[in-house]
Amino acid sequence: MIERDLVFIGGGHTHALVIRRLAMRPLANVRITLISEQSLTPYSGMLPGFVAGHYTLEETHVDLNRLCQWANVRWIKGTVTAINPDDKTVVVRDHPAISYDKLSLDTGSTPDLSVPGADKFAVGVKPVSHFNQIWGGLLTAAQEKNVGGWGVIGAGAGGVELVLAMAHRLREANRLRLHLLYSSERVLPGYPDKLIAKVEHALDEFSITCHPNFRVANVSATGVQSREGETVLLDKSIWCTGAASADWPAASGLAVTDRGFIAVNRFLQSTSHSDIFAVGDCSDMLDDPRPKAGVYAVRQAPFLADNLRAAFSAKPMRPLKLQRDFLSLLSLGDKTAVGCRAGFVASGKWVWKLKHAIDDKFMHKLNEPHRNGNGKMAMTVADPDEPMHCAGCGSKLGPDLIRGNLSSLPAFENDAVTPALSNAEDASLWRVPANRTVVQSIDGFRSFSRDLARFGAVCVNHSLSDLYAMGATPVTAQVWVNLAYSHPRIQRRDHRLLMAGIAGSLERQRVTLAGGHSTEGQETHVAVVANGEVDEECLWRKNTLRENDVLVLTKALGSGTILAADMQARAPAKAVDAAWAAMLESNREAANLLSAAKPAAVTDVTGFGLIGHLLEMLAGSAVRAEIDLGGVPLLDGALELTEAGFQSTLYPQLQPGLLQCDRPGVAAIDIDAAAEVRLLLDPQTSGGLLVSMDRISADTFIDQYPAACIIGTVVANENKRPAITLC
Repeated sequence: MIERDLVFIGGGHTHALVIRRLAMRPLANVRITLISEQSLTPYSGMLPGFVAGHYTLEETHVDLNRLCQWANVRWIKGTVTAINPDDKTVVVRDHPAISYDKLSLDTGSTPDLSVPGADKFAVGVKPVSHFNQIWGGLLTAAQEKNVGGWGVIGAGAGGVELVLAMAHRLREANRLRLHLLYSSERVLPGYPDKLIAKVEHALDEFSITCHPNFRVANVSATGVQSREGETVLLDKSIWCTGAASADWPAASGLAVTDRGFIAVNRFLQSTSHSDIFAVGDCSDMLDDPRPKAGVYAVRQAPFLADNLRAAFSAKPMRPLKLQRDFLSLLSLGDKTAVGCRAGFVASGKWVWKLKHAIDDKFMHKLNEPHRNGNGKMAMTVADPDEPMHCAGCGSKLGPDLIRGNLSSLPAFENDAVTPALSNAEDASLWRVPANRTVVQSIDGFRSFSRDLARFGAVCVNHSLSDLYAMGATPVTAQVWVNLAYSHPRIQRRDHRLLMAGIAGSLERQRVTLAGGHSTEGQETHVAVVANGEVDEECLWRKNTLRENDVLVLTKALGSGTILAADMQARAPAKAVDAAWAAMLESNREAANLLSAAKPAAVTDVTGFGLIGHLLEMLAGSAVRAEIDLGGVPLLDGALELTEAGFQSTLYPQLQPGLLQCDRPGVAAIDIDAAAEVRLLLDPQTSGGLLVSMDRISADTFIDQYPAACIIGTVVANENKRPAITLC
């Protein structure tokens, strides 16, 4: 039974490795959560290779969602803005607060842009996600020969590797001049002279202009100026020196050093809060200070894993011991590198191959854990002392647990509704105007995400969609929640997150939460009863298509396939992010805009897929549909996952729908149908609206709602052809 929460903030090198370690040998009765603002976290050792063009973006980033799915870790994509150590909660922007029992931070650092003008005109290498976007624009500008000079500020390992990588990538940009500016006498202070000579030779080979003893005093739109008054004209200044801390740890009450980094002891614990740990660049080790370097972050991982395990079991912790001498490998732009250890220096292509092998092994271990021979997760053994769980009314959640959570929920107030939520009546009262017709629907499913707040919001969107598809205005909703068995403290936290997501989505759509019921069971399930009103003459039906109308779809397809792959920890970050963005988008705005267009027929695309719901629209009519297969929008990554064989478990039951379609060029055996065709049967969670409307109205609607597109036409079915033709 889950009894306590371990929360990781940030997906840095240390946390990624610790998550993998804890997946192999789980902490008993502890749930692990990772909160990070990016689904892909960069591996700093491969950033120069990415800039040089040797690696793709995916090859240089750890897919945090996929790692968490494999490791049975709750993944929450969000930006942390504060910690409340007194009530042990993490404040996440646009997301309910997350409770913790133990907390670890690995949020990295950012370049120190305190030099006048740097924050406005310089580009920081970190965060890498921001730099990647800037780098794409710089590449385009270089190709168009719209630049004269770029400068990298700082000649440590990061700055040297970066400027050499840029020089290799932009070798053909003859007009571009690269500069390396640094305050020291030579590059790479502290490195062996022989290694420095190798790097200086590479800089000279690439015609990079070096500016030693250049202490930047000011940055402007046209370049940089030194303290001695020397000016270097630059189109872009790239900052790769120093490190700055985030403001919120200190503002949250954590002890920090003079530089603002979280102060930790020899066990990696915060010196002010023993239940909080910090690693990587966001922390300063007081007992054994080290530079901000990825190699130290990687080597902190086994110590953090052991000490978290000890902290939860009240056992002695292991003091950190990091070696001072390690193998240092630096890329030289092209596929050569230089390395040193214990005074020995070597360079050449074989050194780059060694670096590539080390980096590739590291990334493979985190991005493809299911492919490793030793990458099988340890199974959690059932606790023989697990208490019996009752059924029937004995399975309800306790009143104190629920009452405290409900009182804090956001709520949309409606004078026509007297909800049981606020006054503890046995049922809600709802006064319906005499000229309105009541519309009611129920929908729900088992949880497909450990982020219960976002899952709750998707459940609401999915359930209200049936009302929007009829032109109705949702007024009230009631919710049935079944939470997975866990300790009452954990259930309280989960119930708060789930209900906050549900209530927040209802409030945004101006729907009153009018009560519900909460129980516990083997898995978390949610169902929503949605109630609405509509004028009878404005009611939309699904099977009243008109000949010569066009078919408009308001959301891309593919969420079923993506979720199926995600449950197997095989969906890439871009696909998972695309699916969540679509599912969290309510159909409210689309329905409101459609009301002025007077559509002929409307339905929502959910569990039966596009073809299944379109067949319902065509049933018993004298028209058929011609679908432009190439014009059907697909979620990013959905086609590739379908081609790889991923599909929803509901798909085989939907396959007979293909028999009612004319499928030119598609194999006779349904299972061999083209991936684009199979996606037309993909069951959608919180899918879009499918609308039959005249072309002029459709064009106007799409101008107002650009996510929608025309996917086909409605034509007469005079010769009794199949209901749907795929063109």
